[in-house]
Amino acid sequence: MDIKNIVSNGFSLNDLEKRVSSFAFFSLRTAINSYFSTYKSSKHFFGTILSDNSLSQLESDFQYGSDYIEKYAETIIHFQHFIELVCKEILRDKHELLVLKLDKKHELFYKLLFKEEVDSSDLEGINTTEFTATFERMCELIKTGKLDSKYDFFREQKNVTVIKQLNNLRNRIWHRGTFVLRFKALDLFIGRYILPLIIQIVKLPEYKKLDNLWKYTPLSYPIDPLKDIIDECTKENYDTGKVAFLKELGRAAYSNPLNPTFKFFNDEIIRRSERMVEAEINLVTYSEADKVYNCPVCGVESLISYQDSEREIEEDGSYSSYFTFCWYIKCQCCSFEISNELNNPKEYGYDLPDYWYVIEH
Repeated sequence: MDIKNIVSNGFSLNDLEKRVSSFAFFSLRTAINSYFSTYKSSKHFFGTILSDNSLSQLESDFQYGSDYIEKYAETIIHFQHFIELVCKEILRDKHELLVLKLDKKHELFYKLLFKEEVDSSDLEGINTTEFTATFERMCELIKTGKLDSKYDFFREQKNVTVIKQLNNLRNRIWHRGTFVLRFKALDLFIGRYILPLIIQIVKLPEYKKLDNLWKYTPLSYPIDPLKDIIDECTKENYDTGKVAFLKELGRAAYSNPLNPTFKFFNDEIIRRSERMVEAEINLVTYSEADKVYNCPVCGVESLISYQDSEREIEEDGSYSSYFTFCWYIKCQCCSFEISNELNNPKEYGYDLPDYWYVIEH
């Protein structure tokens, strides 16, 4: 099979009677999951992010690893891709020609103009307008009443600025690949500006029933990470730790293997998770597994806490004090995991156990 046959061996969503929104919402899912994953990708230096330390900006920036950079890039690129596809779909619903470049495709232009039947293969390889031109065209048509007033929120100055800045960040990744938002700046940009716009889009009548394409499985504990991240990031002094906690809840919700419609498979997954918990508890390691909690994400009794011990040594070599503390928890089912650089959930306003403790002996 030669390369032309290989790259043509696929299927068209149009042939399956799916709209471009399918791809758009797959991108949205990737964008949100990638953003949620920026806490996990930064755990090795999260203490530096939280603390006011003496490191220079250059020293602090040097700690950002490839995992964070990868998740940052996926976040920006896929949020921009989602919004671009939505805008083009809005224009396509009015007329296909509003988004296509057909400078030399005269017969195709004629057929589309007069709504004659066009085979999907005739549209393959046809370029669409650049996003900036697409967005400006859509806003102008909304302004002049040519598009439904339900899209008016796109023209609000705040959203126009947000979309332009998102596109600029995407271009800086796509064309140069040299600029990365720092952790807190990314939180504020996504939580304060991007996510509120995303919520406005997904509430449009044509998209309200598409949650299954992009949203995570509901958490066992009644928290909606997206809503709470937006609420926290709109505060003047947002709590970085709380948003990190919410991001990890959301990331694990995407990884939750339990499906409410498949009880048989769920039971097997839960049994396997419980066996893993038992094995972990019985395994003697440097940091011993200790307590087991009900996981706030998947609801399985598989959230293990790990403890460590420290001793204070006097000059004569004797121990003056000895204490044990929990430093890390991880769910054996959905993979939810946080360390004690974060506060206990109650300090963030959630009625969950105090995972972090210190016992003096």
